[in-house]
Amino acid sequence: MKKKKYIMRTVKILSLLLAIVLLTAFLQEFILCHSDHNRERIKGFYLEDKDSLDVVFIGASEVYAGFSSAYAYKRFGFTSYPFATQSNIISSYKSQIKTIIERQHPKLLVIEINGALYGDNKQLENEANFRNYVDNIPLDSNKVQIVKDYAPENELEYYLPIIKYHSVWNDWPSGLHWSLSTMQDALRGHNLLKGSKNKTEIYKPKEKVYNSELKNNNKKKDLTEKSESYLRDMLEYCKSENITNIVFTRFPHVVSKKHLGRFERGNAAGEIIAEYGYDFLNFEKDFVDTGLDTSHDFYNVDHLNVYGQQKFTEYLGNILCERYGVTKSELTDSQKAQWDETARYYDAYYKFGDAVIKEGKRKKDIGENFLDMQELKNYL
Repeated sequence: MKKKKYIMRTVKILSLLLAIVLLTAFLQEFILCHSDHNRERIKGFYLEDKDSLDVVFIGASEVYAGFSSAYAYKRFGFTSYPFATQSNIISSYKSQIKTIIERQHPKLLVIEINGALYGDNKQLENEANFRNYVDNIPLDSNKVQIVKDYAPENELEYYLPIIKYHSVWNDWPSGLHWSLSTMQDALRGHNLLKGSKNKTEIYKPKEKVYNSELKNNNKKKDLTEKSESYLRDMLEYCKSENITNIVFTRFPHVVSKKHLGRFERGNAAGEIIAEYGYDFLNFEKDFVDTGLDTSHDFYNVDHLNVYGQQKFTEYLGNILCERYGVTKSELTDSQKAQWDETARYYDAYYKFGDAVIKEGKRKKDIGENFLDMQELKNYL
């Protein structure tokens, strides 16, 4: 009798512990976390079937604003994804390369170098920039390594982010909208816009723009010592692992006098990349060839709007196919159905962005936020 009571008590205790673990896991996955577009995008990457992506992008916000994986699929037939976060920093790139190669083995890796071009070390040392990536990846060897390397003083907080975000209720209701989106993605098995995020605006430069004059501008400005060190460490890693299916890029931006220094750091980074034998596609130097218009195709100096995104996806997509041999994906029936649905939602996303811009009465973010997706359904 005593033995039976002991067994029952043990079962109850274990059941309670299991319930606590499961509840904690749910809360820090969907509720008590920093829920935003970065989380939705990174979580979406892990929902993609293994070895189903032909091209994966690494970079910061210009990547998911400037290239639409959904439109690239519709136009060229290949699958892709932006493994990118807001203000992504060069110190995270090596970890991101490892993760992508382990999960996807893509035909091509495209790395946008903005994370190496900050003019000082403040962005590299910014905790929020680091967390935009690290908070949203699963607890595996890559996460353990990057946390040990860059945040050893707060390791537990990164492994159990509920410690950091236990009072995140204050961020709602905006956080709730992204939580709902992430939940829907998890239930559906994929996200619908493949990480794209944009804004319904047309930027009109008020200062002199140099974009059309940069083709032969080879002036260089040194990277910060830390940025160059991280860039070279990543390049050394790629060489040591014999990673050859990789191309580095600089996405287009509006280049005014204020931003010439950043452009010149881009030239310096391109020279370093060439030392290691990798291609560097500088679309700031080749801006005229892209067909983009600085007074129509951006929503601010750093980001393309829906018009520019479609133009640049077309332009870069052609390069990826013709120069780097990216071909139409071979998909299972379920994968094709998923991507066809994504293409339909891209059409709605573009129509919605176009309509709101032409309406001219509101400026808003447009992405896979739950409320945005409700509006997109009117354009399907």
